[in-house]
Amino acid sequence: MTPRVESLTLVLCAAVFLLLALPHNRGRRLRDDALAALQAVVLRVEEDARTRTVRAPVPITIGRAPTATLVIPDAQVSRVHARIDLIDGMLAVRDLDSRNGTLVNARPIDGPVELREGDEIDVGMTRIVYCGVGSWK
Repeated sequence: MTPRVESLTLVLCAAVFLLLALPHNRGRRLRDDALAALQAVVLRVEEDARTRTVRAPVPITIGRAPTATLVIPDAQVSRVHARIDLIDGMLAVRDLDSRNGTLVNARPIDGPVELREGDEIDVGMTRIVYCGVGSWK
């Protein structure tokens, strides 16, 4: 290839990458996303005989790995089991190809599922209840 063709190919690849990387604002308001980023996702984690409340920013990774945002010490939970993200302006959970799967409201999921207040996410023997978006305190 000539240097000019290589240069044009590189520019074209960069342009395609940027187009794919830009956020798609299909009807959602950026202000809502900014507000969600300033607030914490509130989760009630029910494991064994105890309950704890977790407040964390998105994205939230759920798993056994010490690097997970929400560490679940349960042998039935994969190291990186599931993830909560902001997708197209909605908060959603998805399974990360875990061995035992993820349930939302007692139903197995195979793609992103929008979360609503009160939804129950089951990973292994642990139940995580989505309590909404709130302050950090």
